[in-house]
Amino acid sequence: MFERISHVSGITTEAEILFSTRFDYLFPDAARSRPCLLPDSEECTAGLRALGDAMAADDFPSSGADANESTIPAIYTYFGQFIDHDTTARTDREGAVTGIGRSEPVGRLDPDFVVANLRNGRRPEFDLDSVFGEAPGLAGLGGSHAATTVSQKLYDSDFRLKLFEDGNRRDVIREGAHRSAVIPDGRNDENLNLSQLQCAMLKFYNRVHAAQTSSSDAQNHIRARTLCRWAFQYVTIHDWLKTVCEPLIVEDTLANGPRFFGPAAGRGSAFMPLEFSAAGFRFAHSMIRPSYQSNGSAPVKPIMELLGFAAKDQFFGSAGSGVEQLKEEFVIDWNYFARGGSNIQFARKIDSSISKGLGLLELEGRQTDPVLGHLARSNLLRGKNLSIPTGQAMADAFGVRFLSPKELVDGEDPKIREALERGFFHHRSPLWYYVLREATVQQNGERLGEVGSRIVCETIIGMIKYDLNSYLHNRHDPDVKSSGIDVLPGAGGIVNEIKDILKIAQVY
Repeated sequence: MFERISHVSGITTEAEILFSTRFDYLFPDAARSRPCLLPDSEECTAGLRALGDAMAADDFPSSGADANESTIPAIYTYFGQFIDHDTTARTDREGAVTGIGRSEPVGRLDPDFVVANLRNGRRPEFDLDSVFGEAPGLAGLGGSHAATTVSQKLYDSDFRLKLFEDGNRRDVIREGAHRSAVIPDGRNDENLNLSQLQCAMLKFYNRVHAAQTSSSDAQNHIRARTLCRWAFQYVTIHDWLKTVCEPLIVEDTLANGPRFFGPAAGRGSAFMPLEFSAAGFRFAHSMIRPSYQSNGSAPVKPIMELLGFAAKDQFFGSAGSGVEQLKEEFVIDWNYFARGGSNIQFARKIDSSISKGLGLLELEGRQTDPVLGHLARSNLLRGKNLSIPTGQAMADAFGVRFLSPKELVDGEDPKIREALERGFFHHRSPLWYYVLREATVQQNGERLGEVGSRIVCETIIGMIKYDLNSYLHNRHDPDVKSSGIDVLPGAGGIVNEIKDILKIAQVY
C-alpha cells in the first residue's frame, strides 16, 4: 500500500513497502560503456540544465487553439501516467541512491551500484495494484470485522471498492484535513485528471463485480479483479500502445516477442528497465496540455492549477460527513478527453518542448528547488545520474539508424538548438530528449519514433507476455475474445478501447 508515496517526497517510510522488485538495464553493456553515455563532467551537467531551460521556455496558449495539438485524445496522456504508477516507483524521487536536487553535484552512478541498490516499489506486471492494493482479506475478515490492514481500508464488506458518489459528484474517498485520498498510490491523486481516472477505474471494477453471479462476494471479487486486469492489459496493448507508438512495432513485438527484455535476451527474470522508467516513458510530459476543461460548465484551468489540486480549496466542498470532496463542477465529463467525445481536447504533440509552467512546478517541497521544481531539468539530470545510454547508443543497440546531428538540429527551436550544439548533445543525446525529437522527425509528433516505440513496446509487451496470469496466457478463457475482454458476459461488455472502460464505469 503506497498511500503516502508521492513525486514530492517519495516514500515517507520504508514500512510502506514490504516487497520490492528489480531495476536493470535493457542494454547493460551500453550502460557500462563510456562512449555510450553522456560525459561525467560539470560541463555536461551545466549543458543539461541549459537544455532543460530551453525545452521549457515557450509559452503555450492558456486557452483556445494550440498549433502544437496532436490528434491524440487527452486521456492518453493520463492513461500513460496511470500505467507508469502501476508498474514503477522510485526513479523520480530523491533517495539514498540518487540525489540531483539543490546544488548537489550530479555525477554518473556506477550501473552495478544502481542495480544493486535502487529497488522498484512496484511489481513489473500489469496487475492493477494501484487500484486493488494488496487486496482484501479473504479468510473470514470481511463482513462486520474492522479492517485490519491499510489495504483493506479500500473495500466495503462485500468486497467492492469504496468511492464517494452523490448525484453527479464522484471522487475517491478522502480523509483528514489535508483531503488525503484513500487509494493505494498517492501519486494517482497528484493532478485532477489522473485522480478522476483513478475514480473511473474504481467504478469500473465495482460494475464488473456487480455483474458476477457467484453466491460468494469473495469469489465475485476474484473473478472481477481478473477480468479488470485483463481488460487493462488488452486496452494498453491494442489501444494505448497503438496510439502512442508506431503500430507496426507494436504488432512486431506482440507477434515475435521482445528481443531485449527478459528471457529472450538471456535475462533470467522480469525487471523494470531503467531506460524505460527514467527516460523513454517520460515522453508523455511533452503531451501535457497547458490547460484543460473538465466539463461544459467548468472553467478552463491551467495545468499548474490542476497539479496538487487536493490542497486547493476551490476544488472542494462539504460532503456532509465532515470531510470535503471534489465539487460537482470539476467532475470530469470524459467526452472532453476520450476518443469519440463530442467536445474532445487533444494532447500536445510529442516533441522537444514542454509547457513553460512545468518548469515551475508548484508541488509542495519542490517550488524552490532549481532541479526538482523543473520537470525538464530533472528528467535530463536523472538520466545522466542513472547512467542511461544516449539515444544514439540505444538506436545502435536496437539495430536501427540513429538520427544524424543535422536531423537533430534542423528546424529545432533556436534556443534548444543552441543548447544542443554547446553541449555537443546533437552527437551524444540524452535519451529523453532524443525520444522526443525522434517523434518529431519521424512521426511529426503524432506518435513515438523507432527508438521510443521499441523501448516502450519491449517493456510493456514484455511484462505482459512474461506474466503467466495475463490474458495472453489465458486465451482459452471464454471471456477472452479476439475482439477484447468480455467483462459483462451477455450484456455488451466487450472492452477493447479505453473508452469502453469509461462506458462500463458509467462515466462516459
